[in-house]
Amino acid sequence: MGSEDETRKLLRIREDLGRRITHLQTELEDLQKAIAEIDRNIVRQGFRQPTPAKTRPEPIDEAVGDDDQSSIKSKGGMTLGTLRLDGEEIVFEPVSGLVFNTSIPPFQSFLVDRVFENMRAADEERATRGEATLDEVLSYEVVTEGDRILRIIVRNFGGERRLREIRSSLRWAFDKMYDKLRQS
Repeated sequence: MGSEDETRKLLRIREDLGRRITHLQTELEDLQKAIAEIDRNIVRQGFRQPTPAKTRPEPIDEAVGDDDQSSIKSKGGMTLGTLRLDGEEIVFEPVSGLVFNTSIPPFQSFLVDRVFENMRAADEERATRGEATLDEVLSYEVVTEGDRILRIIVRNFGGERRLREIRSSLRWAFDKMYDKLRQS
């Protein structure tokens, strides 16, 4: 009979340990979800490492692939602005003779909402999954004077594929905006 009692006792201990493991696994999953939510909030609030002061960005190199590496041109050949690259930062400046405003479509709806915001959201998602750091999340700044766009700065844009996508999106959006300027 002593061996039967010992077996029952061991079965109870085993059952208790199984319940405790299940409880701890649930608690671990909850803690991981909390950390992921905290990470999302940190990214959403724009936490960034301070960046050192930079000098004037250099023109984009030959790897970008167009004949005029630093110009964004309309379909008709009109220069709409210049694009420069400085490490992980892209700077686009419209030509001074054209007054591009943030209210001219498709600036907000396409360039900001669909291109920059989608890229930023994708980077944030990668950061919450641990596939990238918060320092690698795309950020952008539209420098304006009133409504007039003076400069667009895109930081942490990623690799060459994204550079090409941003360049192409800038060209398309500003070409459409230029068409609207000419019509008014």
